[in-house]
Amino acid sequence: MKAIQFSAPGGPENVAEVDIAAPAPGAGQLAISVRFAGLNFVDVLARRGAPGYAGSWPFVPGMEVGGEVAALGEGVSGFAVGDTVVAFTVDGGGLAETVVAEAGLAARVPDGLALEAATTVPLTWATAVGLARAAHVAAEDRILVTGAGGGVGDALAAVLALRQPRALVGGTSARSAGSLAAAYRPAIRDADFAANARKAADDAPFDVVLESIGGDVSAAMPGLLAPGGRLVSYGAAAGQPDPDAPTLAELRRNNWTTAGFSIINRARGDAAAVGALIAGVFALTAEGLAIPAPRVIGWDEAIEAHVAQAENRSPGKTVVAVQG
Repeated sequence: MKAIQFSAPGGPENVAEVDIAAPAPGAGQLAISVRFAGLNFVDVLARRGAPGYAGSWPFVPGMEVGGEVAALGEGVSGFAVGDTVVAFTVDGGGLAETVVAEAGLAARVPDGLALEAATTVPLTWATAVGLARAAHVAAEDRILVTGAGGGVGDALAAVLALRQPRALVGGTSARSAGSLAAAYRPAIRDADFAANARKAADDAPFDVVLESIGGDVSAAMPGLLAPGGRLVSYGAAAGQPDPDAPTLAELRRNNWTTAGFSIINRARGDAAAVGALIAGVFALTAEGLAIPAPRVIGWDEAIEAHVAQAENRSPGKTVVAVQG
């Protein structure tokens, strides 16, 4: 079968199309004939060799897919061959014609939802719902999303808007500010980012900060928290070392809560919890949440699109049409 493969940790020169054997499902797994595969920044981190993303090398990226069930592993129930499903392929493999996924991380696509849009749910939209829950977002909160561009940023805009925040501020590069989701008040992520963010929130501190940049940006975030504020770290896209966390005395004095969120590690340790997030997104669509159509590209554009995402040249959500 055709697949996109990373030969070793490193740069784009290590990315190529290959022909490899199709995988077979093990116990508790589904084999899925992939029609669409989502591109995500976690694929970039895997290619760079960041710990916790690629389990072995060479590595086939792709952590969310949509397609049809091709085969059932031992002990799998609730699915049948031919079912249209999406899945969070937590160990990669999605940028290929066939992938295996844990049954607990797969879900049937609801009637009326296009498969290319549904493909963005298992990682992108489930992450957004998981972050909103982890931060206990409430109505009238002032919220800062430090990395508001890309697919997760767009999904967060829609999910958080349902909570009717007092202010929703999105951190963005100057180049990407024009493509930020309309629900955000933009704050340019430059040397004055903290001041820019506070100004965008009417010069008020934030009840919630959802932080995915890490390094210098993460270090500045406690200074933006209101009393009782909640900070959730879910990424370190800048590739800088993590800063020191607030001390226990600071947490007590300010009534702050800090938390971490990794949908990948959660899926590996508790598939049912992430399966519930996927189901939660689909439940919200029944209540009016709109999952917009992503940008769909052809297979021959997949490698360039991956590189563009790594270079911050790919706003919004992109999925690859793997096969017709």
